[in-house]
Amino acid sequence: MSATVAWAVVALLAVLPLGAGTVQQAHADSGSKTVQGPPVWIPSGTTGAGTTGPNGSVTVTPTTGLTDQVVHVSWTGFTPSVNQSGGGPATYAVPKNTKVDYAVRVYECRGTDPRITDCYGSSLYGADGSKGFLQKEPAPGTTTPDLPSNAALAVTGPDGSGSADIETWTADQSPSLGCDATHACSIVVEPNYGGDSLGLTAFLKHQPPGTTHCEVHTYDRGVRFTAEDQVTVQQSFGSPSYASGEACAWANKTVVPLTFAPTAASCAAGNSAFSMAGLPMAERALQQWRAGACLATSPLYAAYTSQGEPQARQSFLGGSGAEVALTSVPDTGAAPRPYVYVPLVNSAISVVFEVDDPVTGRQIRQLRLNARLLAKELTQSYSQGPDAFAAATVKGNPECLFQDPEFLALNPASLIAPAQWPACDTVPQSLPIVVGNSSDMVRRLTSWIIADPQAAAFLQGAPDNWGMHVDPDYLRPSFSGYPTDILVPQDSSGFVAIDGTDYHEKQYEWAPVISGLTDTVRHVLAATPTCELVDHTGLYPRCPAQNVGQRQLIGIVDSADAQAMSLPEAQLLNQQGSFVAPTLASMQAAVSDMPVDPKTYTQQLPYGASGTSYANDPNAYPLTMVQYAMAPTANLGDAKTTAVSQFLQQVTDFGGGQLYGREPGKLGPGYADLTPAQAGFAQDAIAHVAAQDGTLPGNQVAPATPPPTTTPGTPPATQPAAQTAAQPVAQDNSGTDSNSGVSGNSGSGITGAGDNSGAGNPPAPGAASAGSPAPSASASAAAPGSGLAPVAAGTPSPDRAGVARLLLPVVLIVGAVLLVGGPAALLVSGTAAGARLLTRLRRGAGAGGRTG
Repeated sequence: MSATVAWAVVALLAVLPLGAGTVQQAHADSGSKTVQGPPVWIPSGTTGAGTTGPNGSVTVTPTTGLTDQVVHVSWTGFTPSVNQSGGGPATYAVPKNTKVDYAVRVYECRGTDPRITDCYGSSLYGADGSKGFLQKEPAPGTTTPDLPSNAALAVTGPDGSGSADIETWTADQSPSLGCDATHACSIVVEPNYGGDSLGLTAFLKHQPPGTTHCEVHTYDRGVRFTAEDQVTVQQSFGSPSYASGEACAWANKTVVPLTFAPTAASCAAGNSAFSMAGLPMAERALQQWRAGACLATSPLYAAYTSQGEPQARQSFLGGSGAEVALTSVPDTGAAPRPYVYVPLVNSAISVVFEVDDPVTGRQIRQLRLNARLLAKELTQSYSQGPDAFAAATVKGNPECLFQDPEFLALNPASLIAPAQWPACDTVPQSLPIVVGNSSDMVRRLTSWIIADPQAAAFLQGAPDNWGMHVDPDYLRPSFSGYPTDILVPQDSSGFVAIDGTDYHEKQYEWAPVISGLTDTVRHVLAATPTCELVDHTGLYPRCPAQNVGQRQLIGIVDSADAQAMSLPEAQLLNQQGSFVAPTLASMQAAVSDMPVDPKTYTQQLPYGASGTSYANDPNAYPLTMVQYAMAPTANLGDAKTTAVSQFLQQVTDFGGGQLYGREPGKLGPGYADLTPAQAGFAQDAIAHVAAQDGTLPGNQVAPATPPPTTTPGTPPATQPAAQTAAQPVAQDNSGTDSNSGVSGNSGSGITGAGDNSGAGNPPAPGAASAGSPAPSASASAAAPGSGLAPVAAGTPSPDRAGVARLLLPVVLIVGAVLLVGGPAALLVSGTAAGARLLTRLRRGAGAGGRTG
């Protein structure tokens, strides 16, 4: 009987890592809702004459299962917005301004039947709801108590349609709104069709102050401009103690209810079973997973702190801080304590942009970049103004990205026609918004940049094909070079004299966000550059927020935040020579190209290496990364061992944490689920954690042979876990780079592919490495008038049915065996001691298979 139980347990473990061929669901936003809008106002001339017409409509997508994300709001049948100067169509609107008639405000509001006092950032948010518009204007700042306003202001086109994106906050971001799974909120769409909201008519008729006459349009475009957005902050005529300017616009509002998904904050208060720290890139996945765990039938509360990975690794390896560290880059030194790497999910670094056509104000949604252009942006190498006013370090260089001939060669007019790129602004607002603390995201970004031959040559001082040079303050020995964990302004010496006054030009023009990735994303969403203005006073004021319709923002964030916030993501030039955006298919293609490091059993793309699947893959997104948990395999204690193992099992399961969806416990947009091979590594690592057997990185069960060569863009063939078991690889404690000696998919050795190898010695200017794409394929080397590489089409998501077919015989055998041994297998698997037994049985079966 004991032999039967052992074989039942081994067979069960052989099947579990592959999820029995579970087919993933596609990402989809559900709950789109369309409701009737207000009757349209049809003005006639400028005298206030006009009439009302048919009702418009408003659509919000999505409206259910919301988290902190962006929802898309659109409308039809509204009054077209008009420019005050010239009377033509308006392309954008400025808050609290008198330049545009009939703009549209969009609010997030408390409840499903809100008052103006319930709408965040409105003229009366947080005031006395019973008094409505007839009360004193709140003190400055009280209408935005949590964060700067998330309200949107947009225009309606000549055809009566328009749209706006708005970030919906949960109670975590805005406690005053309090939106969560048990407290519904709403979107309010408020078109300002004018009307006497200021009490002018009431004053002439000797009516009480604050009385509105929204049917009177005499003042819409006259002296008082009641059809302008400025009216929202004006007070009632003849009674300055009343603030009623938004009353008539509010009368035309449309309300669309919202419901929010449960979060970890929805769980009952209690002690955490264990703690995790690290991986800001995976914060969205972790929040959904934690919510799923704590809301389950058997609740499990896992504490989490978003922290830079280098700090999380250091604390974990030193035995302090959280029980589990979360990381993307493996530690390369000797292991001071037993632990293993558990793959959790795949994601990517995204270069996002909010750039508007200067003629129409419409957002441009396609943009291409290469490594050298990002190197220019991150080294303050643009002049940010005419040469007469430019710092000496960057004289002769283009003013900004959109004037750079290299950028224009990659992004010709035909790419975005009929739109056009904006002109450079004297404010350095197109410098990238980036995280300013130490992170794996920065390490991998700069590793990719320095591995590109043209970018590396530029960073060594070689000008590009059009003569642009790097800011010399980013040359050695002044600068330590790439790769690096942290981005900091380097140019602190450039002064420019204007009318006899010295202005500090460079040090303050670029300010990375030191408060973390979440705030970096919020700066992009709020169209607020992080730069500081040139100033001789020493105060260096922040660059002002940009108006929708005039934006030229670039940001570097993670794919999950980018896609949750509906931010356009740039296509990046990969090593094969194709432009690829971060999609599910392109991340899956990149993961299939990643070799496995035998010292840690972790994966990274082999930047700059020739002869690899990645070097020849047109579909791989170059900034794809795998996210890992560093989990202890000794001295964790029985209770924490059970909790950590259970949580890791849930989040790596194809029927649980790897299943796409916005619900608690599932995987949200912007992530790619684990491959079957990664899931196998995860299951083996979790077994070591559960057994607390002292296993070190690299001493896990490894594939018997190097990963097979694959067709570019397709996942490698996968065998059932029981057939891939091999003897553990000896732990290498030399502390060398994590990628040195790694075999690529072709079996050839990778030299210089790691983060540190060759980082200080990029190719000589103009030199090409063996792994670089041909100059004709690399848009970074494209001289004026040269052709552009084609944009690669994405590949479909891999079909796991093939794996399921391979597993069918195993599943049939297991089914028969479990008729006898199943109850015992389930019994022993439920405890920490049982997990240790399962690991020993699995190892014994593996050894028997190798020797028998």
